[in-house]
This record gives sequence, structure tokens and C-alpha cells, in this order.
Amino acid sequence: MLALPAQIFVPDVVGDAAVDAIRSEGATVTVVPDSYDAAVAEAASYAGDGRLLIQDSAWPGYEVIPQYIVDGYSTLFREIEVEPDLVVVPMGVGSVAQAAVTHYRSGSVTPALLGVEPASASCVTTSLLAGELLTVPTGKTVMAGLNCGTLSSLAWPVLRSGLDYSVTVEDDEALQAVDDLMAAGISSGPSGAATLAGLRAARDRLELDASSTVVLISTEGKLPAPAGEPA
Repeated sequence: MLALPAQIFVPDVVGDAAVDAIRSEGATVTVVPDSYDAAVAEAASYAGDGRLLIQDSAWPGYEVIPQYIVDGYSTLFREIEVEPDLVVVPMGVGSVAQAAVTHYRSGSVTPALLGVEPASASCVTTSLLAGELLTVPTGKTVMAGLNCGTLSSLAWPVLRSGLDYSVTVEDDEALQAVDDLMAAGISSGPSGAATLAGLRAARDRLELDASSTVVLISTEGKLPAPAGEPA
């Protein structure tokens, strides 16, 4: 919209379809052959000399723009018209979950909040169990958008004090959720469908019954398969 050049850094776990979609918007894409954290570090190193770093993972000294992005995420929760008993949110660096906690812990509607992340990138759950902000190693996962090893410094204190539950899910659980949502007419990629997988994984520990209202947040639509690959 502003006719400004954009250089996007992504880790190599991001699929070709997503990279092609970004390029179709006119951006230049650099695929970093490493983790999400490494892609963030390379983007931060590239920024400067008139370039502006825009992403939602905060650290000391870089917190203003991530907070603006979290404020934008809060629109998701302001637009929910029902009064839920449980809201399930995906967790990568924790910023969407931060927006959920901030919204629902500052108003009259106070549902339980469940955060979901890949078992192979469980930085939030690991930090909550340890009682301190920790970085975890990450591997390959179909939930590429959640494949983050380090929590945002802004999100950590908010999630520590306001999140009710945190659960990890495996790739096969996320892929089953993708198929089940598609059967219901809902397009969601594995990172988005992770919330359904997380609800299923945690349901025996949740105070829900047949009358409960549950809201699942999906932050990723299902991308088309690359040419030559099955859909």
C-alpha cells in the first residue's frame, strides 16, 4: 500500500507455498537454513541503515513495534460476539496469546484460556513449568508458524500470570485437526488447526460440559499444495 520494498526472512521449515504467497505480494524472501529464532536474528541484523524491523517477538530494547502488533491482534478478541467459557489460542512466540490474556483479563468476560504449541517447540510450556523464561531447541514440525524456541519478552510475564492452561500437540494431531476442520468446511493449516488438536488433548483436564461455549482461534488458512504434490 505504501509502495515500500519489503525483505522477508523465514526459516526453512516454512513451506514453498507460503514462500510463494509472500513473493506474490511483491516482497523479496530470504529463506534462512535454520530455526525461526535464527531467521529473527538475521532480520534484526539486516535492519538498520534506514530499514525498519517489523515483527512480533520482543526483547529488551525492541518492544514498541511488537506491542503495536499485539494491540492489532487484540482486534480478534474484540470482534468475538459470544461470551465463551474457554478460548484456545495458538502459541509461537506468545504474542497472540498475550493479546488474548490482556483482553480477557481486563474486562467483564473472563473465560478460561488455553494456549497450544508444538511438542517440538514448547517454549511457553517449558518456561511455565520452570517458572522462568527459557529458550528451547526446535526441530521440524508441520506447525511451521508455531515453531519458535524463544518467547517474546513482552508475552512472558502476561502469560505467566494470566494463562490458565498450556498444552503441547504432535504433528499427527494437528494434521487430523486440519482434516476434520476441512470436513466441516473450515480452511485451516496445521498452525491454525493446532487449537482444535490442543482442545482434544486437554479436554479431560478442562471444566467443560455440553453447554460450554469454546472459541478456537485459527491464524492460518490451508495453503494450496505445490505443483506435483498431493493436496
